Amino acid sequence: MSRMIIATVLVLLFAGAASAAVELTTEATTEIITTNETGQDVTTRVPAGKVVPGGEVIYTIHFVNSGTEPASDVVITNPIPDHMVFTKVEDSPSSASVSMSADGGSNYDSPRNLTVEDAKGQPRPAKASDFTHVRWVFQDSLEPGAEGSVSFRAQLQ
Repeated sequence: MSRMIIATVLVLLFAGAASAAVELTTEATTEIITTNETGQDVTTRVPAGKVVPGGEVIYTIHFVNSGTEPASDVVITNPIPDHMVFTKVEDSPSSASVSMSADGGSNYDSPRNLTVEDAKGQPRPAKASDFTHVRWVFQDSLEPGAEGSVSFRAQLQ
């Protein structure tokens, strides 16, 4: 699998003549474990190149408010790539709530509250393999220059 770039949304918020602009960039990495000269294992993240089935990719979305005003109502939504199964949220600021979608991004909730239809059309609890999107909703405004990242892990089927 070649390096994946996930489409994210650049959100522009305007307040009078000044503006807040939250810019997003996404990177896909994998972890490699090497042994250092003292015999200790060292985990390093490297750009995701060729990923084999069962391999895990960490998708990190970096954000920065490059505007001159605080950015409020910031929401970062990221699709889970095709052929990948969500495994966990890796990083999330304490000021952001995390929710998932199992219907292509139409509805979001806590994973334990999501349902999908089984083969007979009956609702059943959604599993990680049913998740289609991850969403972070920031409760606090991002001040000008504020930056950080959110991330999740997914495994190649």
